[in-house]
Amino acid sequence: MRNGAPRPRTRIDERTAPTPGMDSLLKWLFRKPPATPPPARDPAPVRTTIQMHWIPGTRLPIPDWQAIAAAEAPACDDAQRHAYWAAAAGGWLDALGEALPQAYAQRGSKHFLLLSAQREREAGLLLRSCEQALRAIRGGLGPLASDSGFGPFVVLLFSSQDDYYDYLSHYHDDGGEHAMSSGVFIDNGYGHFASWHDALDELEAVVVHELTHALLSHLPLPPWLNEGIAVNTERTLLPRLADPRMALYGPAEMAARHAAWWNAETIQAFWSGEAFHSAGEGVELAYDLARLTTALAARDEAAFQAFVLQAHWQDAGEGAAEALGYPLAHLVAAVLGNGDWTPRVAGET
Repeated sequence: MRNGAPRPRTRIDERTAPTPGMDSLLKWLFRKPPATPPPARDPAPVRTTIQMHWIPGTRLPIPDWQAIAAAEAPACDDAQRHAYWAAAAGGWLDALGEALPQAYAQRGSKHFLLLSAQREREAGLLLRSCEQALRAIRGGLGPLASDSGFGPFVVLLFSSQDDYYDYLSHYHDDGGEHAMSSGVFIDNGYGHFASWHDALDELEAVVVHELTHALLSHLPLPPWLNEGIAVNTERTLLPRLADPRMALYGPAEMAARHAAWWNAETIQAFWSGEAFHSAGEGVELAYDLARLTTALAARDEAAFQAFVLQAHWQDAGEGAAEALGYPLAHLVAAVLGNGDWTPRVAGET
């Protein structure tokens, strides 16, 4: 869902810079659909005005989505609901754009609403890339993807890292050190994604990665699986990311780094998701391990789809591993070798 009451848990996905290595094993699963012409530019819709509600005491305007949802008319059809939530998104971006230091403007396409300080042509190219990515990811993920909900997909493109991290700080509640990132999907209230890059080739990767998360947000996926699918989708739709010549480390070097980092204790941060939000070397290795293990699991398409549809973050997906035919520790062992790789579910010691 792109709108409505917040989920029981808040997930903030931080997409780090990609670490290309071996070729993706998901090309057969995430099939790239036939090329289609760029979407025609949609005329600007007539905006409905609604009463906005805001969370008090924030540096930037953050809507109170529960209050906005409660104010929605109880008896309305899908077209009216879409108009209501599109108006809510527009009112949100109006206020956010006015509060930011640069000259931000919002622009839209058929499925997306973008807030950025870009020139008209650059914003148009980004929106076209978003529409193309949406079609490609829907086709690749098949029954795993869902974009149910009302209102457009919202993309926030900040013109500086300072603005970007200041905005993200409203969704971090621990005040600790976090991994540097180029984009995030924020699954809180009205799910949306944000970035600070301005080069289109870098933004394409962010869009594919975060839009994959948006289309999977209806599933309570464990972070490692969520990230593994997103990274492999990136590399399939944007093959340049899988080019070994772009990698900072060769396969042997990456294998050595993994071997030095992971053990019976650090692997628990991978299963719990903590490794994807910490600063330092571990976050890069967590993303790479997620890519490799997910690719291995996806070799059997039917089993993998059944696993993804059943997997839950509370036990790292271990309970759903029966669909794969083997425990999750076997996936890690296939990459790292023998070891104590079994996830410890809540309450276990």
